[in-house]
Amino acid sequence: MLVNDNAIREIARLAPTLDSSASSHWSGNEAEGREYELAKDPFNFSNALTNTHVIGPVGAVSKKTALPHKIMHWVLQIPFRLMGMKLKGFWIIDKMAKVIAARQGRAYDCDLMRHTLTMTMMNNRLDMERDARLVAVIGDGFANMSSLLLSSIPHTRLILVNLTKTLLLDLVYLRKAFPDENIALVQNADDMKEALTSNDMRIIAVRADDMHILAQVPVTLGINIKSMMEMDPSVTAAYFDVLRKGPADRTAFYCCNVDKKFWADGTVISFSEYPWHEKDKILLDESCPWDQYRYHRQFPFYSKFKGLNLHRLVYLNKQIL
Repeated sequence: MLVNDNAIREIARLAPTLDSSASSHWSGNEAEGREYELAKDPFNFSNALTNTHVIGPVGAVSKKTALPHKIMHWVLQIPFRLMGMKLKGFWIIDKMAKVIAARQGRAYDCDLMRHTLTMTMMNNRLDMERDARLVAVIGDGFANMSSLLLSSIPHTRLILVNLTKTLLLDLVYLRKAFPDENIALVQNADDMKEALTSNDMRIIAVRADDMHILAQVPVTLGINIKSMMEMDPSVTAAYFDVLRKGPADRTAFYCCNVDKKFWADGTVISFSEYPWHEKDKILLDESCPWDQYRYHRQFPFYSKFKGLNLHRLVYLNKQIL
């Protein structure tokens, strides 16, 4: 098991290779002729703030943090904060998100605000004392949800599962926000057992190609936000399978993705056709109110996302091995 800087170095070494589990949605998405600078020097955080488009479809963060930019974000986020006011504890998570953004030298942008609302909603719907003991965040990117979990749930432990290029981005952003938290890179069942046995290891990194390891792990909460729509259906099914078969007596799962995603190769990914089970206990199932539109600096300031973004929170029907 590799830990801390050695774990990050190994992920950086592996990052230039495309994961076998990556879908056609990722193939060829890297910016032509551009190198992934973060993989060359993962301890130079400026590499994580620029040119992230060379990784693939992971979005971006803004490093414009001067007062006028902060005011712009605050004003344009008013509709989102009005949604937050209906959720108990929103202002506490909102304050944590501001601290995280400041530590990472980035703006508290629309994407982080949406994660703030999601984190608050889960706090309201779940028994986080029990359900957030061991959380698998699948396909985070910029460590938005992972950072909020570490900040708001003192007892939580995280398993970050992602494609290697994006996993490196997650770990570097977590290291920037939480320099004292230990990170383990797990590549087999023995590594996972060692990491879980170590009480001071709160962050466990797993490459997407090694996700099968999770079938032996007592994950109490799985989270996927806007990345299953970029996976081959067989890979999505595998994630559902390992969460259902994990040895935890109860596993919650939060999923937010577009209702239908049309890939360039003709593949259609449908939220309703994910491998849900009729015996899943549904806690929330609706269009996600804070994930329908984004804002911009120019008029008309707000624009809708393509497609309808849905979110569902369930306790999975377990199939413990």
